[in-house]
Amino acid sequence: MPARSKSYEAFNQSPSYEDVDLFTSDRPLRDTVAANGGAADDNALAAFGRRWGSGEMFALGRQANEQPPNLVTFDAKGFRRDAVEFHPAYHLFMAESMAARLHASTWRSDGAAAPAPAQVVRAARFYMAAQVESGHLCPITDMAVEVEAVTALAMRLACSFDLAATDAQEAARARLLTPAVKFWI
Repeated sequence: MPARSKSYEAFNQSPSYEDVDLFTSDRPLRDTVAANGGAADDNALAAFGRRWGSGEMFALGRQANEQPPNLVTFDAKGFRRDAVEFHPAYHLFMAESMAARLHASTWRSDGAAAPAPAQVVRAARFYMAAQVESGHLCPITDMAVEVEAVTALAMRLACSFDLAATDAQEAARARLLTPAVKFWI
């Protein structure tokens, strides 16, 4: 009987999935973006796909997921703290996603909805980011939704003030909404 080797070599494993362009290597994604009017953004999406498909980003994703958030209830002197500490990679993903405007790319600076294909391009970026690290995308999505809610509330308030002189019910609603809008804006 032959002696068993001390090292084991796996011969049927695929190579590491890193240093890839997550956009150009994904034909269904490219086709979907093009079919929905986003082909003009192909170069920007490819740059995003190369950045997020880098070995560095995949390694940071693994680190962020191997070290879950940690609740710290007290500081070193025993004072109540109640803070959640995240791995630094999590903050990097948040910064990268914010720089790519995943949180607000479907809105213009005046609060109006961005024209098509803003939703399609955002969805493609979101899809690529989720392949690397999905935990940070929940707060990014929350921010995107909050922009819509705050904009709708501000527009409602502005309309209420326009009608306040002629409609007592709208004037009352405006008085109630003013503190809420000041809080959000």
